[in-house]
Amino acid sequence: MPRALYQYCHKGEHHPIRYGDGFLLPTDRQTKDYLLCKGCEDVLNNGGEAWIADKLATWERAFPLYDMLTKLPPDYDEDGMALYYAANNPEIKVDKLAHFALGLFWKASVYPWMAGRVEPRIELGPYSGEIRKWLRGEGGFPKNVYLVVTVERPVRAQIALNDPYESSQGGWHSFFTHVPGLLFMLAVGKTIEEGIRHLCIQSVPGNPINISEDLTDKYEQVMAATVQKARKTNAYLKAKAKYKPS
Repeated sequence: MPRALYQYCHKGEHHPIRYGDGFLLPTDRQTKDYLLCKGCEDVLNNGGEAWIADKLATWERAFPLYDMLTKLPPDYDEDGMALYYAANNPEIKVDKLAHFALGLFWKASVYPWMAGRVEPRIELGPYSGEIRKWLRGEGGFPKNVYLVVTVERPVRAQIALNDPYESSQGGWHSFFTHVPGLLFMLAVGKTIEEGIRHLCIQSVPGNPINISEDLTDKYEQVMAATVQKARKTNAYLKAKAKYKPS
């Protein structure tokens, strides 16, 4: 995760809470390692990281990207899902938003980002190389790759960072990552269901972005289950005892 995103997870004297290897720990430590040259880092930074850095949800419930998205009425609004075609909104830079998200997934597909682990964090197979070409401007958006962007409403926005992880769905693979207020799903494969295909921000005309109460519910449930199952370190328990919600 880019360093700038970690600032969103601070609240006063309280440090971000990291989940890893089955336990919770308050820490300021950024997940980082020596992987890319400066030129490649600049590709990711200029491609989307710098653009998104000041547009995410905050503890104070400010959320610039949400405000930009909802300046125009939704193109579809039914059953708890509002769909906005970002192509109609010049304030939203679709390519930069997609570049940022795919940069996160790609880095997770080529490096473990975890001590003691050898395999990459996620396995994208041949799609990793195709995504790399697109990130570098050396090819078009890969076939059989679908990126879904879900924006959470400010009142429910989770101020959390989740490194990319895999969740298998039928005959294809889906991967998720989360930054404050934004949930990204990457689906790869030739048998992805039609509903997912129609939500891809990059390959579908209109460049859809959704606000989904159902997806927000599911993410909250996953987060709650993760916290419940995790072993709480003494440092986490002390930090929790000091924190009194307003």
